[in-house]
Amino acid sequence: MIRKRIGKFLLVALIIGIIFILGKYFFFWHKVDIDSHLSKKTFFKDFNHQKQQYIDGGDSEEIKTNNFRLKIDSLSTESYRYNTHKTPISLEIKLNTGDGFSGRGYTVEIINNRYTISTNHYTDSPRPFDFINEEYYKILDSKVILDKDSYKKGDSIFGYTKLKVQKRYGPEKYFEEGEGYFKGIVN
Repeated sequence: MIRKRIGKFLLVALIIGIIFILGKYFFFWHKVDIDSHLSKKTFFKDFNHQKQQYIDGGDSEEIKTNNFRLKIDSLSTESYRYNTHKTPISLEIKLNTGDGFSGRGYTVEIINNRYTISTNHYTDSPRPFDFINEEYYKILDSKVILDKDSYKKGDSIFGYTKLKVQKRYGPEKYFEEGEGYFKGIVN
């Protein structure tokens, strides 16, 4: 009798968990737009003849991989670090800006042509319990366009992303807007 009740309880909990996960995926993750002609845009070829900019305005030795710009009020920085990583479940696209020791940016996580965007940061001197002081943010608007619907390691990727984010809340709130194209190889 008790085993049946426990079994029913576990079954109901499992069903509720699955419904919750699927609901979150379909209601809060957005659809990726596919443009098969994206890779043919001329500025991607221009990237091969340009150098990626550093945050201080200088050029690196690396070939340009993106022109993603992040604007906070009147300040605008170009993302100098771009990375695409394929996991067994998802494709992660990271667009970061920083000085080499610390920085921040955004991660686009894609599962089955649906995406979510989150903030990320890195530092060379992490403190214990840094994760407790995460800054509040809310993605107000976003768009992701890729050149095809699936990738494997070693594939070329061409894409575009645009986002508007509210950081903090109350009298300290401010907005960030980012937009740009990127290209690379999936790692």
